[in-house]
Amino acid sequence: MDSLINWEAINKLSMPPMMRERQKPDPEGEQRFADFYNRMAAMETGFTPNQVEALPLLPEDTLLDMGCGPGRLSVPLAKRVARVTALDVSDAVLRHVEENARAAGVKNITTRKLDFHDAVAGENVEKHDVVICSRSVGLANLRKLSTFAERMAAVVSFANAPTIPHLLSGIFKDTVSAAKPPFPAPGIDRKINYNVMFNIVYDMGYEPNIRIVEDGFRKDYASMEEAEADIITLGKVDDDKTDVFKKNLAPFLTPNGKGGVTFFMETRTCVIWWLIHNRKFF
Repeated sequence: MDSLINWEAINKLSMPPMMRERQKPDPEGEQRFADFYNRMAAMETGFTPNQVEALPLLPEDTLLDMGCGPGRLSVPLAKRVARVTALDVSDAVLRHVEENARAAGVKNITTRKLDFHDAVAGENVEKHDVVICSRSVGLANLRKLSTFAERMAAVVSFANAPTIPHLLSGIFKDTVSAAKPPFPAPGIDRKINYNVMFNIVYDMGYEPNIRIVEDGFRKDYASMEEAEADIITLGKVDDDKTDVFKKNLAPFLTPNGKGGVTFFMETRTCVIWWLIHNRKFF
C-alpha cells in the first residue's frame, strides 16, 4: 500500500551504522562484542521471559532468530517451539549460543553463520513459521525480514527507554580522558522510536500487535567490592578515574538482604508481531 510518510527511510536513517551497513571483518572486535553482549544478556535473563511471553507461539512452530547474538532469545524461545535456527554473521556470538544452549539443557537449536544482507528467503535460508529479530540488523529492513516467515514475524527493541549504551554511558561518564567516551549514546527522541517500526509494518499491509514490557539488567554480588570489580570490566576507566566510576555506579547498587549488593539498571522493551497471512477486509 502507498504510504503517506516514508517510514522505511526514516527507520534506516535513525539506525546506527552497524545496524544498517555491512560491517568489515574484525575478529578481535567481534570477540569483544560477543563477550560483552553475552554478559549483558546474562544480566537480563530475569526480564527476557516478558518478551518471550508476549509472542503467540505454537509448540509446533519452527523459528528463525535473525541476528541472534549470544542467544538471549534463542534459548528461551527454543523451550516454547519445535526448533530454532539461530542465525548471525559472527562466529564468536554463535559459540556463545551453543554454550548457553548446553547450559540450559536445550537441544533443538541449530546455529547458522550468515550475514543478513546476504540471506535470501527460500534460497540460502529456509522459511520458518516464525522469524524474530531483536536489537539487530534486521530491524533496518522489516520488509525483507518478513519474507523469512510463513506464519508470523516479530521484532524486539527498546521502547522510549535507555538502550545498553545509554545505561552504561552514565556509569562510565568522565572515566576516561580520551575525547571519545566508551559508550557514546545519542539522545532518545520519542518521535523516532518504536512508532516507526509499527507504521512500517502497518504500511506493508499487516496488522501490527504491540506489547510494552518491563526490562532491566540485574546481578547479585557478595560485596560492593565484587560488584565494582566486575562492572568496571564492562567499560574503560583511567587509573586516576576509579573514584569517578565508583560514584557513578553507586546509585545502581543496593543492599540485597543477603549480605551483598544487587546491581540493577531499569529500562523498557517493546515487542511487535504481525501475522503474515492476516485476514483482509479491503
